[in-house]
Amino acid sequence: MYKSFFKLSLLLFGLTLFSCKENRQTVTEQKQVPEPAVIQAAHLNAAQSSKKAPENADREISFDIVSAFRKDDNENCYVHGATKLFHKTDNSFMLTKKDLAITDVDFSDINYEGPGYTIYSYQSSANKNMEVIIIEGQADIGTAWYYVVVLDGEDLVDKFYVKEPRANSENTDMKDFINVALKDKDLVLKFKKDKIAGYSKPLANMRTEGSYLCLDKKIK
Repeated sequence: MYKSFFKLSLLLFGLTLFSCKENRQTVTEQKQVPEPAVIQAAHLNAAQSSKKAPENADREISFDIVSAFRKDDNENCYVHGATKLFHKTDNSFMLTKKDLAITDVDFSDINYEGPGYTIYSYQSSANKNMEVIIIEGQADIGTAWYYVVVLDGEDLVDKFYVKEPRANSENTDMKDFINVALKDKDLVLKFKKDKIAGYSKPLANMRTEGSYLCLDKKIK
């Protein structure tokens, strides 16, 4: 009888050990099972993040604040805020800003003998430190050329002529003909196509953007 009881006890003990071992294996396997939904979501977020373009990539800044310089006969200059163009000769100016001399603006190399100038300031509400000054050299009939001066605060960035395309200054104001933008390191001058004068010949390398012809100028 004791032997039978002893064998029964051993059998029960063995079954208990086997059951505990199975339970431990099941718990371990459950802990090792990955969470597919979470992993897929993580991969999806990473993929979406990698596709995002840099916020400032090819961002275009419009020079949307446009106003004319006024002529001050008492000081013999053109004035816009703190920016002034003082006559040195009939064909040259000294550009100053906040009473600091910035650069000479000299048209003697083209022997300009026109009746006068129209001058506009272009600034951006997104970056008011930048200023683009465009001087229109008037001709006996229409416009002879444009001259562009780019400022960053009180520093000269660039200056250059634009000889084509031109509007007819007798019936078209410069602000209605030329828009200005900055795209990366390019200054973009946009000329309204339907206001180009009949005597003007646009440059062959200009690109079209809607109703505008665009001249891209790499600035320093």
